[in-house]
Amino acid sequence: MRVDGSTQSHQSVQLGQMLMLASSNLPIGSYTYSQGVESAIESGIISDEASTLTFMQDYLALAVIGYELPILALIMCALDQGNEVLAANLAHDYHAGLESKEFILESQQLAQAMVSWLNEVLSLGIPAEIPDDGYLPLFAHIAQHWQLPLMQSMTTYGFAQLENMVLAAVKTVPLGQMAGQRILWQLQSDLGSEVGALSDSIQQAFEDLITSSNATDTLNMSEHQGCQKLCEDLYDRLNISNSLPNLAILSSMHEEQYSRLFRS
Repeated sequence: MRVDGSTQSHQSVQLGQMLMLASSNLPIGSYTYSQGVESAIESGIISDEASTLTFMQDYLALAVIGYELPILALIMCALDQGNEVLAANLAHDYHAGLESKEFILESQQLAQAMVSWLNEVLSLGIPAEIPDDGYLPLFAHIAQHWQLPLMQSMTTYGFAQLENMVLAAVKTVPLGQMAGQRILWQLQSDLGSEVGALSDSIQQAFEDLITSSNATDTLNMSEHQGCQKLCEDLYDRLNISNSLPNLAILSSMHEEQYSRLFRS
């Protein structure tokens, strides 16, 4: 199948947008956070290349693939359907599910920095309420606004998280650059092997639930109650959970760590 010039141009624009969102040069200050890596180093959980990879593979499986990417995808699906209330409910739930003060402040600060970038560089007028729930919901809104493909948006968000964590470990363990590249290569391979099936399952679950007879009854409730019930059904169907007590403990310990390079 041949691809015409306008399609190729559109795909090139989308690729550029995704690369900018994934870039560590995006001026939102993400390099100042470590997602628990610095505290894990202080606690002795991370000490070398092997332990760094093990920690980050667990983080990828439990935090990124198990929670953040599904929420990101569901918000994008809701926005694609024009259901702003459901998208807002999912965003509120995400914000409420952040398990430490550090993680809440990080998410809000990244969102505010991203809004500044979007407004000053791209001249987009971001509604004031969108960044209130943090960085991930804002990322979902931007990806949907640009009509970026779902799977690629999930990959972009996940890769940016992983690269930032690896850079934190390279600086702090310390690890050599080649060790960092080996870890990042393995992590992005793990992410790539999971994200396609995850994207398909989320879209299918969303479509099934929205079109089911139960959804009709649910939407006959008040708008807020109906959307909250849909959120709960989606979490149950996709087995989504953000209960990561050990990560929350590491983050809480980091708040009082005597000497540190990172804000979380």
